[in-house]
Amino acid sequence: MHGPAIPEDSPRLLRALEHRAGLTRRAVEAVVRAFSDGEPTDAELAEAHEDLLLDTVEADGEGVVLHLTDTCGHHFLDGYWPAVRFDDAHDVVRVTVEA
Repeated sequence: MHGPAIPEDSPRLLRALEHRAGLTRRAVEAVVRAFSDGEPTDAELAEAHEDLLLDTVEADGEGVVLHLTDTCGHHFLDGYWPAVRFDDAHDVVRVTVEA
């Protein structure tokens, strides 16, 4: 008897979820750096950590993507959110704005 099929990306997703606190921290900092003119201050990073919270984690054949929610609405227009793609080594590959 066979159980339910396990999606191919499940191990990648489970590993990302195990490390979600660190990945979330790095994702927020990547977003701030991507949209800042120059190196962000400690205060800017602290504010971003309070305002940008993890919403969704997804895995695919290339790595994982963390989608963040702008809880205060001051950083991104309504209906838009930042997403950060990580490779299998959990290095940031790309920062995007999704709609």
